[in-house]
Amino acid sequence: MDKFISTFKLTYINKVTTKSFQIFTIIVIVLILAASNINKIIDLFDHSTNKVGVVTNNNQIYKAINEQSEQLDDGAKYVKVSEKAARAGIEKDKLDKAFVISVTEKQKIKGKIISKDNVDAKDKQKLTTLLTTIQTQLTAANFNLSQSELKQLQSESKVTTEVIDSTKEHSDLTEAQKGFNMIIVYAGVMLMFFIIINYAGQVAMEIATEKTSRVIEMIITSVSPVTHILAKILGVIAVALSQIAIFFIVGLICFFAFDIQDMLKGFKVEPNELTMQLIIVGVISLLIGILSYIILAAILGSITSRIEDINQALMPMTLLSLIGFYIALFSVMNPNTLMVKIASFVPLVSPFVMFVRAATPDVTLWEIAISVILSIVTIFILLWIAVRSYKDTILSFDKGFFNSIKRIFERRKVK
Repeated sequence: MDKFISTFKLTYINKVTTKSFQIFTIIVIVLILAASNINKIIDLFDHSTNKVGVVTNNNQIYKAINEQSEQLDDGAKYVKVSEKAARAGIEKDKLDKAFVISVTEKQKIKGKIISKDNVDAKDKQKLTTLLTTIQTQLTAANFNLSQSELKQLQSESKVTTEVIDSTKEHSDLTEAQKGFNMIIVYAGVMLMFFIIINYAGQVAMEIATEKTSRVIEMIITSVSPVTHILAKILGVIAVALSQIAIFFIVGLICFFAFDIQDMLKGFKVEPNELTMQLIIVGVISLLIGILSYIILAAILGSITSRIEDINQALMPMTLLSLIGFYIALFSVMNPNTLMVKIASFVPLVSPFVMFVRAATPDVTLWEIAISVILSIVTIFILLWIAVRSYKDTILSFDKGFFNSIKRIFERRKVK
């Protein structure tokens, strides 16, 4: 037990004191801080006046635009100007844009948006909607309609929806809620991929380096191969968990220290009842992914006799991780395809894909449970293979990746 703890501590301390660990940790912390203050950063570089000119001779129209300013452009200041002044203000960047509104002899309201850039279709639709409302009120006044008659004229038919599916408890998510889930998924999948590849590669490289330098021959004279491989795997896993804990603590501090909730409202994204499910599945997927790939990397590293062959040995692991990563990224917008559903149950791929499916109301609890159970079973199988193969291959120096694999099966056959 003492030898196990000594090897574990040595592996842990060596990893957390490396420059790569410290630099990557600092970079992610800076990114978390930047993301928590993205609204302030945008305001720092945004020198736009956020003023909108209104060109009209009708005071009622100008008053209506001011009253409905939040619908047109939330936060903008509307000023009444002449058309000449509006064009000059836009050219000198004193005005963001201008609304030129006129009333024809037939009491028809016409509107035009003047801007340096292409006018967004949403802005055009917002102004059209507002002017249509004003036009209706103006027409009602010309026909001497009362307010009650006008409301009756403007009343809309009520349309409701009903989804007959007892399994969908979260059937209606707003665009803001879907947007928040997508942000978590994109950030989580990318972070998961880089952490998994980073630490899995470190384990394989370290084992291959020990074999190449023949240091392993001295190590196993005092420590058994099983104790050595388990201590090394757990040591690297502890380093990965320490880094994740640092990111979580920094994120938690940022959540309470900065106005993140107000910022989310400004970007029109908001948490929802699926957010907690998404976070829990994300944490579980990250842990499963780290365990699976680190153990797999230990197996591949142990059957590599030369450090020059490590890239060839890690190719299967890299391909598996890339398959899971790209399926997850390209299925965020459509996570209910058959391929995604099948991939969410495939070990080594499921940590990425099930995380994406957890952002939708269509995934059920039993699907998540089966995916996790299959992954845990795979972890134990990989761990058994790692321990068994490590004893057979750690002192073998066969040239070539496939020769090392052949040696393992030959030894199993002899026994």
